[in-house]
Amino acid sequence: MRKKTAIEMSKCLDDISSGIKMIGNFKYNKYIVSKVEKIFKESLLKLDSEMDDIGKEQVEALKEAIKSVDATETNRLISEIKEFISENIVYKVVFMPYKASMWDSLESIWMAADKDERCEALVVPITYYELDSNQNPIKKVNERGLFPEYVNTVNDEEYDLENDLPDIIYIHNPYDDTNLVTRVDSRYYSWNLKKYCEKLVYVPYGKWVDGVSLPSFMIGMYNSDYAIQSSDNAVEKYSGMVNDYAECFGIETVEARKILRHKFVNLGSPKVDKVLSLNKENTLLPNDWKGKVLKSRVNVLYNTTLEEVLNARNLDKIRETLNFFKYNSSKAFTIWRPHPLMRQTLISMLPNLLKEYDELMEEFCSGNYGIIDTNVDMYYSIFWSDMCYGFNNSSLNEIYKYTGKIVLQDFPKMAKITSSISKENLLKKLKNTNVITEPEWSLPDVVNVISDNIELKIGKKLNLENSGEKINNYMIDIIKKIKYVYNLNGNIRKYQ
Repeated sequence: MRKKTAIEMSKCLDDISSGIKMIGNFKYNKYIVSKVEKIFKESLLKLDSEMDDIGKEQVEALKEAIKSVDATETNRLISEIKEFISENIVYKVVFMPYKASMWDSLESIWMAADKDERCEALVVPITYYELDSNQNPIKKVNERGLFPEYVNTVNDEEYDLENDLPDIIYIHNPYDDTNLVTRVDSRYYSWNLKKYCEKLVYVPYGKWVDGVSLPSFMIGMYNSDYAIQSSDNAVEKYSGMVNDYAECFGIETVEARKILRHKFVNLGSPKVDKVLSLNKENTLLPNDWKGKVLKSRVNVLYNTTLEEVLNARNLDKIRETLNFFKYNSSKAFTIWRPHPLMRQTLISMLPNLLKEYDELMEEFCSGNYGIIDTNVDMYYSIFWSDMCYGFNNSSLNEIYKYTGKIVLQDFPKMAKITSSISKENLLKKLKNTNVITEPEWSLPDVVNVISDNIELKIGKKLNLENSGEKINNYMIDIIKKIKYVYNLNGNIRKYQ
């Protein structure tokens, strides 16, 4: 039973309770008795219509108590039925991802909600548009068919959001109409979604990196009721954006500060849940990787990001890195994972680099020193690689740390792909931490040490509380605490 229905049923029971009291006080007043009997009839009809399958016996007993004008038994049954209704409320929780490759930012929350008897969980992949360099839509896309088979998805064109009115909607896209590369259909802008749910919850696609990440003002984040974070540092930084929030919504800073104090909450990251769940059974080696990803070499996940290319405005560091693998293929092999929107970003923002990028890609694919990871799911690369090399503030790098395997953070403007540090010093360093940075340590340094110390290929996973379950429980508790009253027109109005 949905919460809205439960509230309506509780009102019916309250009306019956008031009515049985009035009959006791005015049993000789035919006018009042007739009015009360009408209330009984209407209320019992509503109870029958919603409780055919559950609570039927209690409702039938209630009818008999009313006929006998037994106030004590009537109120006892009303209390029992209210408790029964409360225990059988089901909350509608809808997930609205747009990129299948970003589903990992929501998946463990969905898994928790899907197995939670208090929830009815629904996944509705939403339509978006690819944009040209002038931010005009050039292609309409819906990636529903790319989601894992175990995720039951619903066609967004068939989903009646306006009438379903879910209790909670989760999103990972905070841009609305401000994204320069892709843009969700306007029906799914955050301000519109918020009209049709009790709580709109934004979960970032990226993983916050303490000391590196900076808060970014995005309209969907601020339109949402809650913006889940994975770090106390992130909560502190975002909660401090009082002036930005006040200006955006035209409110006083005092009110903005009060809102932000509750909006941002550190409940962990579903992406970390995903990393901790990986094993050979749920992350099979892709068929086209067999015979290439070999234990005899150091398999390096090379993660290239949009930010590093946009900052450099060239592809020099990428070319230099790929050349290292080209000329050291007996020892090192790369699983290259460009950001899923890399080519589309070049089309929109750096079209002068598109030809060079396509040539670089063609040259790499024709070689035998690496493979392109085009899987929607990045976790094949994370699981089957022996180390990760990539931009220092990449969220992929950040979640890779939770594998316990080595992460070499790339600083494009500072680093050169050269070997200069002793293996002994590096090995000593890696006994204390699995995260190291350029320019102090280079890619050849790390590859050489792993080649001679194969135990470094095996990372230690951390035992952490599941973030998806924490987030689901937190939001359900919030929804349960919302109180409702009826206004003079008989319509439900909520207050907290």
